[in-house]
Amino acid sequence: MDEGEHRAEGVSYAPSPPEKFCGRERERERLATILSRAAGHGQAVMISGPPGIGKSSLLNRLAYEVQENPVGGEAPVLRGEVFDLPGMLFSVFRDLLKDLQGHTVSGRFGGILGTEGMKEAVRYADDVLAKYAAPVEPVGLLSKTGEEIIGIFARSPEVGYDRVRQAFDELLQELGRLMAGTGRAAAVLLDDVHLASSLDRRLLLDTIRDLPPGILLAFTCRTGDAAGPGQEILEIEIAHMPLSGLQPYEIRELGERRFALPIDDRAAAALLDGTGGDPFSLMACFNVLRHRGMTPSRETITALLAGANDPAGLAFSALPGPERRWAEGLSVLNPPFPVPVMACMLDVQATDVTGRLQESSTFRRLPGGEYAFAHPLLQEHCRLKLTPGTRVSLNTRAADCFERSLHRLSGRLHVLLSLACHFFFAREYEKAADLNLELGLRFYHREDHDTGLMLTERAIVSAEHLGDSALLATAREQRDLIRRETTGTVRPVQ
Repeated sequence: MDEGEHRAEGVSYAPSPPEKFCGRERERERLATILSRAAGHGQAVMISGPPGIGKSSLLNRLAYEVQENPVGGEAPVLRGEVFDLPGMLFSVFRDLLKDLQGHTVSGRFGGILGTEGMKEAVRYADDVLAKYAAPVEPVGLLSKTGEEIIGIFARSPEVGYDRVRQAFDELLQELGRLMAGTGRAAAVLLDDVHLASSLDRRLLLDTIRDLPPGILLAFTCRTGDAAGPGQEILEIEIAHMPLSGLQPYEIRELGERRFALPIDDRAAAALLDGTGGDPFSLMACFNVLRHRGMTPSRETITALLAGANDPAGLAFSALPGPERRWAEGLSVLNPPFPVPVMACMLDVQATDVTGRLQESSTFRRLPGGEYAFAHPLLQEHCRLKLTPGTRVSLNTRAADCFERSLHRLSGRLHVLLSLACHFFFAREYEKAADLNLELGLRFYHREDHDTGLMLTERAIVSAEHLGDSALLATAREQRDLIRRETTGTVRPVQ
């Protein structure tokens, strides 16, 4: 069997397709009960658990059941995913707006949502969110000295958090009013809110408090940090669904349905003992068993798991060499990954990227055409394996690829934040100091103090490496200014 067949053979680590979802009957029944109440009284539910436990897969299944409800009738689903790139304020809420804009003109829900009131609420919310982002959205990018890149920024408009909250609240009120009239509820689904900024979490909390009838708000949150956003959210009384490992009968269903592997009771018990029923670990084990042509017996499973350092490492052991090299080479990027940058990083054509990743178990294509790792545990594993020298060289290449691709990239804010990150970790301190300092000030002005402080701290470290006393004094003064306004947890410089 060649490498292409091996790649196509692996089952993706991305969230499970809803039609192949396995187990979680009790959780699905509870979600169905919560959904049934949402038309009369807005409902919010948090799905929580450690990484790899299946939170995103359950959210996928919920979306499917809302859209394909044979009893109450289908209803629209709005989806957004938070990525780990500090500074992308309200981007997930703008994704929800894009989904809603599509629904207002579609034949499927246009009759319900295509009212002038709904269209106006969407336009207003979109306009407010765009204006709020304007202080850090560059109007253009110009060279400063040599190849150094700076942002040319718009002036700060008079749009603050309160207007963002008001606009989003009015949008949900109108959407809820239209849906409640049909006896159904629209689902607003957010994935990975533990990665959200403090302002995004604030908007989420305010939304939960004022959720109107006709709206079901469901979101996932990674647990493990007692002071994290999950604990903050649970201070409000909402439905909470903590996920644990799969049971033996669910493990058998997963192995047989998604991998065509016959799993007997003894093998299921060995898997439960070795993985705790964690779906990501189970999938890694099943992919390796199938890849190596091993019989899934208790003995082979026990031996396989005994030799594995971690689930992601086990998953990578079944990948062909080229896919492992792609994963390691792209691990320093901040998702979503633009295709031109990926192609530049890998030194291939853009068509090769999209073609080869169609059957990848390691990467997934996002709705906007960008890519991300199929599961964040895979990217975390790759980053941890990098030597310091390799990490520097990959960040240097990433910064160069973003600069080369500027004319083809539409997300200018994502570009600037990525450049600020890659310049810093590439130890290109002259570029890193200027860009991180400027962005830090812009985020301070738009009240994202956590991101502003993180960027300013990078500028301080860069100025120290440069030995530039004037720049260092300016950066420290900016840091002290932001600290006086900072509340909550600040991400450390890594």
